[in-house]
This record gives sequence, structure tokens and C-alpha cells, in this order.
Amino acid sequence: MITKLYTSKEIKHSLSAKEIGGKTITVIGDSIPKGLYLQNNRICRIERGAVANIAERLHLHIENFSVFGQTLKKCVLKGHFERWLQEHSDSHDRLVISLGGNDCDYAWEEVAKNPLAEHSPHTPLPEFENILFSLIAMLKSHGIRPIFTSLPPIDSKRYFENVICTRADRESILQFFRGDITNISRHQECYNAAILKAALSRGCPFLDYRSDLLLQKDYLSFLSDDGIHPNQKGHDFIADFICRRFPSAARGAAV
Repeated sequence: MITKLYTSKEIKHSLSAKEIGGKTITVIGDSIPKGLYLQNNRICRIERGAVANIAERLHLHIENFSVFGQTLKKCVLKGHFERWLQEHSDSHDRLVISLGGNDCDYAWEEVAKNPLAEHSPHTPLPEFENILFSLIAMLKSHGIRPIFTSLPPIDSKRYFENVICTRADRESILQFFRGDITNISRHQECYNAAILKAALSRGCPFLDYRSDLLLQKDYLSFLSDDGIHPNQKGHDFIADFICRRFPSAARGAAV
């Protein structure tokens, strides 16, 4: 078990501008770096997502291979990371991994059928942790130090009301939660903590925009109505957070 406590300095300043300048950056992620969200059970797109915003402001070439509903487990099983290594071997390009939110989600229709039974998320937490450590070991064996991002904070109430209850019976899901829908945000927090521990214990940068969002007194105003995806204000906040980490690159300085 990892017991080391990490300071905010370790979390926020674990990647220098020199490490990103002049390189292609690949983002492998889910709907959040893709700039998508749910509204009335339809997939919608943010007008200007954080990835495009960062690329423009930091003068970076970013390949965004993010997909709605993507999980870390699927990416590993489909060999996405091995293919990235083959295509970027000896390039010194950087890999950003922004995954985990869908790994911790459930098949709510199945849960509603038997709410008092044991149900596993798409990737159970112990398996998720094992995948993280194995993936980091594999990438580092090829000289790649992946960059991880935090998961955004979520609003259990909005996600329950506006997403889960459109897919499954409300009362059955409440039975599964034993009447406490804050299980949603607490469960997701465990996956964010797993990413943080795996990244920092293995010397990988971790971009923790989550903590800064949680410190905003009105952080719910940064989330879409689905309660899990940042809205335009949230994407702007994430872009500002990351650009502040690399001020020399943002000025276009030689790095």
C-alpha cells in the first residue's frame, strides 16, 4: 500500500516547460479532453475545448485521440498504447493519459434489475490500479514517462437526476446506493486517488486541476447539467490551470 503524502508543489510542478517544448503531445482520453458532454441524453460538443485552447496558447502540436466512453481498460486491451509506442519510437514525444471516469461507472440498467446484489463498475478499482502500474512500467521500459491528468470533480445530484434516472429506475438505483447518492462522487474520488498514487509513486507528472476546481466556492458552475463533464467555463478553467504551469512555453519562448 502506498502511504506517502504528496505536497501541492510535487503535484503541480512535476513537469517543466522544457519537457514539452518542440514535441508532439498525444492525448489518449475520454469525452472530457474530447470536449463532449451530455444534454437531454444527447452528446453535445463544447465550443472551444481545453485541449485546443492549450495547444493554441502554448504553441503545441497536440494529437487528441480521445473518445466518448473510453476507458483505460479498453485502451490497454485494444493495444492503443503499444501502437502509440510503435508510431512514436525515438521521437521523444509526450503522452498524456486522461482516463478513469468511465472505468468507475456502472451499467445502470443492469444494476436496476437487482439493486441489492453486488455489482462491479466497468473496471473494478483493484483491477484499475493494477492496469495503471503495469501500463506505467511498460511505457517507462521504453523510455516514456507518461503524464496523467486528474478526474474532474462531479455533482452526484445532477448525474443521478439527469443521466442515471434517464436510463434506469430511480427507486431501484436508490436502493443500490442505500439511499445515499453521494456514493457516486465518493466512488469516483477513489479512482482519482488511484491515478494520483500510481503516477507520483512512479515519478510521472500529474496535472491536478481537480483540486483547484474544488477550491472554487461555485465549482458546480463549472460543470454541465449532466454533473460529470466540464462546461465551457470548466474547459477554460482547465486550460488556464495548465497554461499557468508552463509560462515560458505560453510566451513562445525557446525551450
